[in-house]
Amino acid sequence: MRIDVHYGDGVIPLHLPQGNVTDIICPCYGKGVQSNSQLIAEVLNCDDAGYFQRQAVGRRVCVMLADGTRDMPLKDIFGGLFALLRGCSFIEFLICTGTHNADTAENRRIKQQIEDAGMVAGIGDFRVHVHDCQNDEFINAGRTNHGTEVIYNAKVDDADIFLVLTDVKCHYFGGYSNAVKNFVPGICTFRTAELNHSLALDERSTFGVHPWHSDSSRHDNPLACDQLEGMEMIVRRKGVYALATISTSGQIAWAGFGAADMVCAEAFDAADKMNTHTVTPVERLIVSPGGMPNDVDLYIAQRALELTRQAVKDGGEVLFLSACPKGIGEEQTMENFYNRLTMPIDEILASIENEYKLFSHKPYKFAQLIKRLRRIWVYSQIDDRLIEAAHMSVTHDPQEVVDGWLKENPDVKITIIDGANKIALYKK
Repeated sequence: MRIDVHYGDGVIPLHLPQGNVTDIICPCYGKGVQSNSQLIAEVLNCDDAGYFQRQAVGRRVCVMLADGTRDMPLKDIFGGLFALLRGCSFIEFLICTGTHNADTAENRRIKQQIEDAGMVAGIGDFRVHVHDCQNDEFINAGRTNHGTEVIYNAKVDDADIFLVLTDVKCHYFGGYSNAVKNFVPGICTFRTAELNHSLALDERSTFGVHPWHSDSSRHDNPLACDQLEGMEMIVRRKGVYALATISTSGQIAWAGFGAADMVCAEAFDAADKMNTHTVTPVERLIVSPGGMPNDVDLYIAQRALELTRQAVKDGGEVLFLSACPKGIGEEQTMENFYNRLTMPIDEILASIENEYKLFSHKPYKFAQLIKRLRRIWVYSQIDDRLIEAAHMSVTHDPQEVVDGWLKENPDVKITIIDGANKIALYKK
């Protein structure tokens, strides 16, 4: 059988005997009955959206959205959404980059889309700003109970109401991508992100667990709880609303609007239903993050391995199909992500446990996975020497890896996961 797997801007065809394929897992693409614009229009016709619109009249609103490393279909959302904002006295559109580079072509594209849509919608007084964790002006809100110093972008302080655009999916240590992350670390300093992300080393900081989850037994995620406390320190008693979506490859499968905590809880339940699976681990696993922008670089693409690691047995092998046209990651991540990843495995684990530095949770989790597997094969545009120095094996022919597995064991069981950045797997 032929299986097409997303890679960069295209697909890679793989050929496997059907009897060797245990499962093919990909995100839910929805029913395809409604276009994105139709679905958003329907959601924005709800009572909660009407209530928000009335609350926003004559007031200063901060609209927060993710940066260009995410794939929320913003262009399809802006038209209907901006109609709700016409009565505001001022709108601050804030692109929440966290510690990512602010000045990118992707962020400039989003900024232009906002400006164009704002003019078409007849919005009067508005501004678009891309958060810069190093160079913006900041306000110190104090420390959380975990000791995270919450230093946030001063541009949000004049807002009366917040509206967050969030594309929800499982997040391998934050529980879920959600509205809270737009505040912490989305609009905070590098140091705030570092202190919060140090909690990623706690095994309770994992996917599917968040203080806003509808299931109270799934609240105990230290990192997510710290982010929520930080958000509450930033917004104080101001209203926070959210337009939440669940999307894959630009297609929205679910959407909701309302108070941020309520609509995100609904989104978590929907994401659990659509994009989480319980699996029996197999000897061989094929993983694709899902193409661009989810495999733009190794730093971003790694999430796919973390969310699906339960699907491969100890001593097994993974074939990782990740284009990574921008290489390893942004320059600021190199020292504590890639450079640490080239150290001996046990030294990686020991050094990070002794002193956490921002981005070092990445090599820590990579090292844990590499240590328990026989091999991770990587098919990408990254230089071979860089992959090999990071304890992984290069392939220039994914089919050759699959054929090698079949030759070694004709009965080998293989699971294929495409769009893995939107998927979370639990082991039976």
